[in-house]
Amino acid sequence: MILLGARIGYAIGITKGISHLIALIVTVLTLMLILMLTASLRAGQSRNTVITLIILVILGSVYGVVKFLLKSARKVSELPLLHQLDKLAGALGGILWFFIIYMVMTAMSYRGLFGSFGTMVVADVEKSVLLTFINKFNILIPR
Repeated sequence: MILLGARIGYAIGITKGISHLIALIVTVLTLMLILMLTASLRAGQSRNTVITLIILVILGSVYGVVKFLLKSARKVSELPLLHQLDKLAGALGGILWFFIIYMVMTAMSYRGLFGSFGTMVVADVEKSVLLTFINKFNILIPR
């Protein structure tokens, strides 16, 4: 998995990876705001509706600026030396991304959200010295 993360990160580079991460975060925030907006409309809370609309407009504006800056950074990262640095940083970012996925999946297993599959995962993790060491730093696992 670590090698796969490094390979994917190397292929897309750190600037594109950051761009994808920001797009994902903005998508989740937008969906949350739309849900808040519809709940406010249904409840007849005009003040909350206006506030949610203002936050939605601000989020869209900030995302537009950040997207422009990241597009500029991507163009600069296409220069020969910077391109290789971007790829290497992308490989490190890909490894970090897979560690984050691992930590979330393990925490969900420890919390019992995966049922019997999660129990098997926890048992396998506790057999591994390396994974047990990594889990000592996982703040998502209940202690």
